[in-house]
Amino acid sequence: MIEARRQKASAFQQVMQQQAADKNIVLDEQQLQLIARMDALIAPLLTRAPQSHHGLYIWGEPGRGKSFIADAFFNWAPLAQKKRVHFHLFFRELHQIIARGSRVEAAIEASIGRCQLLCFDEFHLHDIGDAMLIKPLLEQLFQRGVLLIATSNQPPEKLLANPLYHQRFVSSIALIRQQMEVIALTGEKDYRTLNHAAQGAFSDGGLLVSATLAQRQRLGLPAPVASPLPLKVGYRTLETLSPAQAFLHFSFSALCEAPTAVMDYLQLCEQYPQWLIEDVPPLARVSPAVQQRFINVIDVLYDRQCRLFLITDGTLSMLTQGVELEDIQRTWSRLNVLPVYQG
Repeated sequence: MIEARRQKASAFQQVMQQQAADKNIVLDEQQLQLIARMDALIAPLLTRAPQSHHGLYIWGEPGRGKSFIADAFFNWAPLAQKKRVHFHLFFRELHQIIARGSRVEAAIEASIGRCQLLCFDEFHLHDIGDAMLIKPLLEQLFQRGVLLIATSNQPPEKLLANPLYHQRFVSSIALIRQQMEVIALTGEKDYRTLNHAAQGAFSDGGLLVSATLAQRQRLGLPAPVASPLPLKVGYRTLETLSPAQAFLHFSFSALCEAPTAVMDYLQLCEQYPQWLIEDVPPLARVSPAVQQRFINVIDVLYDRQCRLFLITDGTLSMLTQGVELEDIQRTWSRLNVLPVYQG
């Protein structure tokens, strides 16, 4: 029985070779090493042997195959109790449980249940409230022997980079380094640029440069009404440019210059799968806080597979040029799948 499980574990490398061949992808040496480590790390769960590490922290620039490999591993893993969660959504639900009166430890237990494998996609950290929950979450996961797979664009040391908060997160970084293997994928290929057809709802939207009325009409996009319309989101009231019907229609300033948050975007995505954002300026002209909100919007819309149209006066490169936040690389990669419509 144990030998059969070991053979099943080693099969993941064969699965990945087949998936890569189906997508006309040649796996590089770093990716092959990562896949081998995944095989080695899941073996103790299948054979109930002691674990030397409790997971993998996989980081690299956008499009280097992190999510492709992690998703394939999750889908293949022969475990009955497993969860794949997006970072922002997981912490939204965790905060909600705590807000209803649960202790942090009990809220974490309720969130992870009895899972043996937990996959965190897009491990980004900018909110100090989320950061303060990371350490108790990691401690509980590691104590219970849960295998944790996390993907990120940044090494652990660059999480919560804001100097006002970073020192409070240092102990969590040390815990990640102690209990998880940290693997970097630094290949030169951006696989997202090789197959736009695989990008889902985003590639069904568009980037409109100096959009004309006729162009908007052909794409079925709403026109702004005379006065902004109020839209209630939790405790906030946002302003939309047209009635929230087929499209949720915002100006960039109303969505990103207002004090909105990831929780708002997640809540709106549940009701509105199509978004139109107008008057997107070159991001270097706005503050880092506003830049970060735009980055967060794009992250949420991409991960929730919403259809997105952006209207601007410049190219994508002009929008992102000069932005010093490292997360902008991920934003550029995600928006790069949008078809461009020139007015």
